[in-house]
Amino acid sequence: MSSDPPSNAASSRKGIPSILSGIGKGLFFVVVAWFGLAFIIVPIFRTFVTSLGDAGISGIGAYADYLAKPSNQQVVLNTISVGVYSVVTCGIVGTVLAIYTRFFCKHHANLVRVLLMTPLMIPGVIIVVAFLQLYGESGIVTHVAKIVLNASLPPFTGLWGIVVVITYTQYIYFYLNMSTALNFIDANIVDSVRSLSGSTWAVFRDAIWPVVRPALIVSTLMTFVSAIGSYSAPALIGGSFRVLPTQIVAAKTSFDMSLASVEVIVLLVIGVIATAGLSLLRRYYEFSSVTRARWWTPDTESTKALGWLFRLFTWLQLMGIIGPVAAILYLSFMTTNSIMMQPIPHVFTLDNYGNVFTNARTFRPLSNSLLMAVQATLIALVLVVPLVLLGRRASSSQRRTLLVPRMLELLMALPWCMPASAIAIGLINEFASPSPFSFGYALVGTFEILPLAYAVSSLPLLLSSTQVAVGGIRDTVEEAALSLGASKFRRFADVTLPAIAPGVLSGCILCFVRSVGEYTMSALLYGVYNRPISVSIVTNMQEYAVGTSMAYGTLVIVICSVLLVALLRLDGSRLGMVKNDAAAAAER
Repeated sequence: MSSDPPSNAASSRKGIPSILSGIGKGLFFVVVAWFGLAFIIVPIFRTFVTSLGDAGISGIGAYADYLAKPSNQQVVLNTISVGVYSVVTCGIVGTVLAIYTRFFCKHHANLVRVLLMTPLMIPGVIIVVAFLQLYGESGIVTHVAKIVLNASLPPFTGLWGIVVVITYTQYIYFYLNMSTALNFIDANIVDSVRSLSGSTWAVFRDAIWPVVRPALIVSTLMTFVSAIGSYSAPALIGGSFRVLPTQIVAAKTSFDMSLASVEVIVLLVIGVIATAGLSLLRRYYEFSSVTRARWWTPDTESTKALGWLFRLFTWLQLMGIIGPVAAILYLSFMTTNSIMMQPIPHVFTLDNYGNVFTNARTFRPLSNSLLMAVQATLIALVLVVPLVLLGRRASSSQRRTLLVPRMLELLMALPWCMPASAIAIGLINEFASPSPFSFGYALVGTFEILPLAYAVSSLPLLLSSTQVAVGGIRDTVEEAALSLGASKFRRFADVTLPAIAPGVLSGCILCFVRSVGEYTMSALLYGVYNRPISVSIVTNMQEYAVGTSMAYGTLVIVICSVLLVALLRLDGSRLGMVKNDAAAAAER
């Protein structure tokens, strides 16, 4: 029996949802493209135009004039030096910690890993303030050294002070990436190399180095770009050691936007060159794990002395991590006079917290930061998650439509190589006056400018987290749901959403934490209506309201610590919370 062909009316009705879906997808792509154009591409282009001054393209000589001055050459060299030294120190610290937690840590492993991840969740400006309270000229450790040892510590300032603080906050990149890489060393390859040559160097060269090399390259890139864009450490403890981010803020404060724009472009070029070079290197040395590999665990019993050295290093690092956090917590219960006048403050008070929660003016920076961090995270979430999901669907079904989402994903990832000062100056140049991209409104000076800036800097972080989460969805599960007659909405609600939720939420938590304590963009963009807590921490220190500043810092640490626990429960394995047995590594 032959069935009748469907009528034209039925075919038309069947095509209506597809047409509407195509229109909705197209509108979404337009919104993402508009956001990227308005807040990423155009601000950087406007910054370049501003750097040329009124001379047009002939003003390109401004860069030659800037780089011809020895003082400016020294600033550029200082900036690169901070990046290079930070890569070296972070690489050593992060790699040693990863080796210890992967191979030698037998007791309280999860607790050690949680503590080692603590700097990831504490805003950089708070860590800088904590180091000042401990190791600064009038710090607690400095006073104790004078009393007990009758000796003065070297001044905690300049290049070495900056690198110490950056190492404290940024070693986490090497630690996480190397922790993951060490889990994929194949014992079969190790045994093969040993059977052929037997030397330890050959095992490292042929079995271990090819596995960890991509992780080292990625970590180098992340650390270098982050270090050259750091502002809080150079500004607060750099002293006379000048780097590009501090010079950019100084130029903006002096209303010399042409000079600030030149310095932003120079900093951006350094970041882009480093990103491009290291990305090409990473692709060249890309490593693919073997599905049926037998994951390697070295014989730690024969290297007990080495294990004790790693253990000593790790526990010293843990003390260094806990110390600044404990100092801020302790000082938040001390009076300001006690903090400033006594070598070891001991006058207890609750007034610091009372001042924060009972004074509307003092409470507003905290509420501003929380609200702006939520807004920034929501903006990034709305832009990134649907984009990645649409890109995945296109890659699996309609390859001809893959180009648009992939190009937009690249656009969303672009702020990764843009230091925070470059993002902020770009927004100032574009939105200090009415702009067609803001529908004729000037955004600088409004509440909205900071959430938008935070969202721009958060896009690559959430994009990466979402791509990892979406990449873990198994096509066979979705195909099974489709064969059972599940609708698109049902498949999304029952299959896709539960699979990606932990990864997406962990990315949102990281974006929130990064935004709530962000200082560089905040210092450049804040106004009367959106003063954030990071700026208030610094200004209260400068205005000798140290107790209030410590209370602010403690509140942010508590909020971030709660989020850290949630983050580890949501996505612990991806952040290094892995078991040490080979079966767990193989499953992952």
